[in-house]
Amino acid sequence: MTKRLGLRHRVPSLALAALLAATVTAGESTDRPNVLWIDIDDQSPWYSSYGHDLAETPNIDALANEGVLFERAYAPTPVCSPTRSSLITGSYAIRIGAHDHRSGRVPGYRISLPEGVVTVPELFRRAGYETYNAGKDDFNFTYDRAALYSIGASQQSAASWKGPRGAGHWRDVPPGKSFFGQMKVAGGKGGGNIDAELRELGLTPVAPEDVRVPAQYPDIPQVRHHIATHYNTMLRTDHEVGKHVAQLKADGLWENTVVVLFSDHGSDLPRSKEFTYAEGLQIPLIFVAPGLPDTVVPGTRRTDLVSLMDVAATSLALAGLDVPRFMDAKNVFDPGYRRDYVFASADRMSNVIDRVRSVMGPRFHYIRNFMLDRPLMNWGHREMLSLPDPGASSFLTIRRLAEQGKLTTAQAAPYGPRVAEELYDLENDPDEAVNLAEDPAYSAVLDEMRHALAVWIEDTDDKGQYPRSRAALDEVTERYPAKWLRSPEFGG
Repeated sequence: MTKRLGLRHRVPSLALAALLAATVTAGESTDRPNVLWIDIDDQSPWYSSYGHDLAETPNIDALANEGVLFERAYAPTPVCSPTRSSLITGSYAIRIGAHDHRSGRVPGYRISLPEGVVTVPELFRRAGYETYNAGKDDFNFTYDRAALYSIGASQQSAASWKGPRGAGHWRDVPPGKSFFGQMKVAGGKGGGNIDAELRELGLTPVAPEDVRVPAQYPDIPQVRHHIATHYNTMLRTDHEVGKHVAQLKADGLWENTVVVLFSDHGSDLPRSKEFTYAEGLQIPLIFVAPGLPDTVVPGTRRTDLVSLMDVAATSLALAGLDVPRFMDAKNVFDPGYRRDYVFASADRMSNVIDRVRSVMGPRFHYIRNFMLDRPLMNWGHREMLSLPDPGASSFLTIRRLAEQGKLTTAQAAPYGPRVAEELYDLENDPDEAVNLAEDPAYSAVLDEMRHALAVWIEDTDDKGQYPRSRAALDEVTERYPAKWLRSPEFGG
């Protein structure tokens, strides 16, 4: 079902060094490139430009041909709000205390950023940029939206645990001013009749019988439909991306705008979103900078490890701004850029408390499960929301098959007792179905990745290792029905 595309690598020129050496003073932005983030919800990189042949994505492919496509980009957290908190600050969520999904937005429980940590839009504003976010904030900390965004902040909806809905557009930017903008396009959530939507657009939906079912899932109609729906969300996403790019070009902004296309995490399949397997962490990431051809070389494909968090530092650098020292993010176009590993975390996911850490290497992926007193699938909100129609739910159908003993070891693993460590050979087992952690042949790899994780935990003072306050627990119990609260901390 997938094909491997040919690779073409070219080294960025010394123009980047000159770009990074540029200085800027407050209030000055007219000669700076615009920066536009195109943000996709919940979508794995199953585009044709990433080697998948079921969903043709010509508009996204065109961006890849005009810019740089990263084949191995991963989210720092496999769910939206912690990963967005990392993205907007360039800092690990476990470092800044924003690791619990949608936390700290209710009276009595507030999370403040550590002293010295500043958001990306605030840094652009200090450099004289106009800023807006037409998508969603979804940040796990207290902030003044008007301090981040100069456009659209007054149009925000009332704050809630979901955060405000965004507003603004590049057409709202005053003449002669550069902008940093964030916009949302349709993503991997397949609500509504997406097949009908696609046919209205003249697009042919992917059929369930044509998809490949990965080894970690049973080959059942519910899973096939779920996978096909995810492919179809890409057709819809591609259509929307094409419309926005065409508008940017029609408005005469294309040549002076750095465009970054990315998803906040992987698909919404059962073992993907909210879980630190590769399918939940791997994302599409494309940079296009038409006005900076010597820096972002058109048609480049990179296979090195990259964190989504690096979008923060790279966006600043491409605009000629300094990358603050507090950031964990790195400029991916710096000649010395390198990540030996990409780290990720998963803690509380809505109504379920957990603690999982991930170390993604060039070939191997290490996962450390800290809470072995609960299964991986612990009746999260997606399962609970499926209860009214269990027969249509891939989540509940797989759970039922697990209870009946009708699954393979890999398929049943999320529903039974957990192991402390998992190790996967992504080269030979991209579905992550064979855990090598107890295989003596891989003990050296295991030791190396254990050590890397220990260093990361110490360096970040991983906030997930500390007990939650009563206020943090109350924030959950006040939001969700009691029957949803099955983690031991809630007496479940």
